[in-house]
Amino acid sequence: MAETLKELEAMSPATNSFTSPSGFNNADWEFDMGKYEESNGNFRSALSHFHAASVLYCSRIQHPQAFQYTTSHNSSTLSSILAYSCIRLAHLSHDALGDSMAGVRLYQDALEIDASPSAVSYDGVGTCIEASGLGPERALPYYEKAVGLGGGKGGNSAFHCAVALERTGRQHEAREIFDRMRSGGMGERGLVDSWGYVRWHMRNDNDTNLHKGTREMLEIAIGEAKDGIEGGGMICEFGVSRGRSMRMLEEILPKDRVIYGFDTFEGLPEAWGDEKAGTYTAGGKVPQFGANVRIRQGLFDESIKAWLKEKEVSRLPLAFANIDCDLYSSTTSVLSQLQPRIVPGTILIFDEYICHPTWRNDEFRAWREAVKRFGWNYEYIAFSLTSKQAIVRIL
Repeated sequence: MAETLKELEAMSPATNSFTSPSGFNNADWEFDMGKYEESNGNFRSALSHFHAASVLYCSRIQHPQAFQYTTSHNSSTLSSILAYSCIRLAHLSHDALGDSMAGVRLYQDALEIDASPSAVSYDGVGTCIEASGLGPERALPYYEKAVGLGGGKGGNSAFHCAVALERTGRQHEAREIFDRMRSGGMGERGLVDSWGYVRWHMRNDNDTNLHKGTREMLEIAIGEAKDGIEGGGMICEFGVSRGRSMRMLEEILPKDRVIYGFDTFEGLPEAWGDEKAGTYTAGGKVPQFGANVRIRQGLFDESIKAWLKEKEVSRLPLAFANIDCDLYSSTTSVLSQLQPRIVPGTILIFDEYICHPTWRNDEFRAWREAVKRFGWNYEYIAFSLTSKQAIVRIL
């Protein structure tokens, strides 16, 4: 099986149609629709389509004559594409639903289905085991398998393995992996550097869960912001894009709580690392949300300034903000304009805080500079090496 997600994604032929098929190749259509919905932030719909695809592919394998019409794949690739469907279901279960045990089971299904299992599946079992609170000892054999297969994408498996080794007292073995990664590319060096920072702020607390997905991190942050939210404080997201995390917030928060979302919906305003300006665009189109979501479209410098003058928020403190700006400049703009509303008890969650090549120059740098400029005291509540998020509380 292919080693990286990009190689896995390339295995499925596009149907070139989003019209429901009338029986022929409908497993492939369900699979393609799953990818389409996932790319547009519709994780519930994506789960439904990937599940349907998995059932049909499984039926085709078990009853090849009766279900031969369901796919254009031949028997040599069918198991691999079914395994990849399970991988997508596992990732969505862990990251979007917060169900890490379902992630464990589905990644294990992928391992059992495919004759040549991928590093992605082994690494996924490991991270989901840790996210479930079962500890790095249980995860280590899976990380070691992933490393043996080449480590998957960007050195993540080697990184997860080294962190788990260190946390289980096998420092010498961990150090050997970290040393190799330090001599690698920017991505690998960024991972090792991130772990050094997280380790320091964890104060060697080996019970800390470091692999929670996006939804669980949002749930932790919302829970910590409960008093401020119940007191009428503002709830915001900066960097809505196609609405994936906003839809999670809609599900987590009470339906009567207003959530303000800010974005141009035209992608990154400038290049970010290897990502070109315009990446993550929604084509200028605002995604559909519930009635409690209020979108303010435009550049942060303009939209936040106008919003803060609106009567309904003119005197309110900030209770919670999901800051998914990626860029230093955008994050600086958000924090600078919100400064009068950021008070003791405000909870901020940063989406791309650690574990990427330029992390020290992006949201992290903007936050540290804002802390110094405005004299804020704060504490870290949680980090995730998997979702790259960090949660802070203003003291």
